[in-house]
Amino acid sequence: MHRRRRLEPARSRRGLLPTVCWPSSLAAVVIGFALAIVAAPALAEIRVWVDAEGVTHFSDDPEAAPDVATPAYGEGALETLQSVWDDGLTGPPVDGGGESSFGGDRVDRLLRGAIEDLRRGEVARADSTLRGVVRLAPGRPEAHWYLSGLARARGRFATAERHLRRFLDGAGPALEPWRVRARARLAAIEDERRLADPDSLDGPLELQPIRGEHFRLQVDARLDEVSRDYADEVMGFLREARLDVSSSIGVEPLEPLGVVLYGRAAYVRAHAHRFSFQTIGFFDGRIHVASPAHPTESLRGVLFHEYTHAVFRDVTGGDRPYWLNEGFAEQIERASRRRAVSTRSERAALRANVEMGAWLPLDAIAESFAGLDDEEARNAYLQSVVTVGYLHENTTVDQRRGLLERLGSGFSIDQALHEVMGVDTEGLDAAVQAEIRREFPEWELPAKGELGP
Repeated sequence: MHRRRRLEPARSRRGLLPTVCWPSSLAAVVIGFALAIVAAPALAEIRVWVDAEGVTHFSDDPEAAPDVATPAYGEGALETLQSVWDDGLTGPPVDGGGESSFGGDRVDRLLRGAIEDLRRGEVARADSTLRGVVRLAPGRPEAHWYLSGLARARGRFATAERHLRRFLDGAGPALEPWRVRARARLAAIEDERRLADPDSLDGPLELQPIRGEHFRLQVDARLDEVSRDYADEVMGFLREARLDVSSSIGVEPLEPLGVVLYGRAAYVRAHAHRFSFQTIGFFDGRIHVASPAHPTESLRGVLFHEYTHAVFRDVTGGDRPYWLNEGFAEQIERASRRRAVSTRSERAALRANVEMGAWLPLDAIAESFAGLDDEEARNAYLQSVVTVGYLHENTTVDQRRGLLERLGSGFSIDQALHEVMGVDTEGLDAAVQAEIRREFPEWELPAKGELGP
């Protein structure tokens, strides 16, 4: 375990903004894309904020969150859909390939197009196409399979169940392996319903403690009843997170991390009185999550993401700069899913921002993402991801550890960056913009009237 070395700051701690680990006086801040998609399986926008007491909240009810709450952005729709079921974004094969505009050939083409849209993250377009297939050919089972996944990802259990049953009605013997999966999905929906139904709660909340060397895990006993290996799988996720974070930034928390996982109804009963709005999780020194009934990749992703935040706070003593904190957490979470730190489309969007004057200086998003409108919040998130990707490519693990240790010893981010990379925040900002320009050298500002809505 790497412990912090005492470094002499260039200016006194009193000259720095408070960086204690929650609370904060901030009204709102985006905490993270992974946190936003974890527990409530929803393709709807999740809003995330920190209250005046420093407690993190995330909610899937747009009417419940305060006006200052900021959307969490990312490729969430596709990630959520892929992680709803253990077998991910898979489905029965679509045969055919004719060029006719009528009959089965047209339906085959529409189905293949919808599946490709799902793989690209074009969820709304795929949903519309699949509904069109159902109108054209209601007996085709494939559309019902994917529509069930979309409905389940939105938490619409009855709709998901209806599509699965229609899939079973239409799927013949050739699709027997998929019929088996459909029956398993129906059983999983029933598990989710039971854990989300407050009338099914009997007796007080029973949290089963699982003590490990590095984690203090508490699991709602009802989750363990539904999935007997639940606690073991979750503890495995946490151990993986610890190894990944240590290998990436070279540090580990000095104290065990507390994680509490609830069934949805149990979470609401335990914590609804604490807030005047609906939440699906919060952080108050421990991570509290309304968990899916079965461990999924989305749950694994949030544990990686939030473990990284916990390490950042433990080493630095706070959460600033937010762009560095969020960028590290997202980088770790994406790597855990075997994804690139940033996508080409994300970097292309930032290239446009450079040309159009929408680039946000890193100094402007160091204290928080509070007060940003939706578009600015999206840009702040993307810049954090891309900037940390650049930092990761141009430093060693020892240098990244040293950067965080210097912040924890009272150095400003400019001082810490200069010692580790030879640039301050402004210089790092300029280097990232130059890298983006090199990747997209031919980009031109669209003519007036050519910009989309």
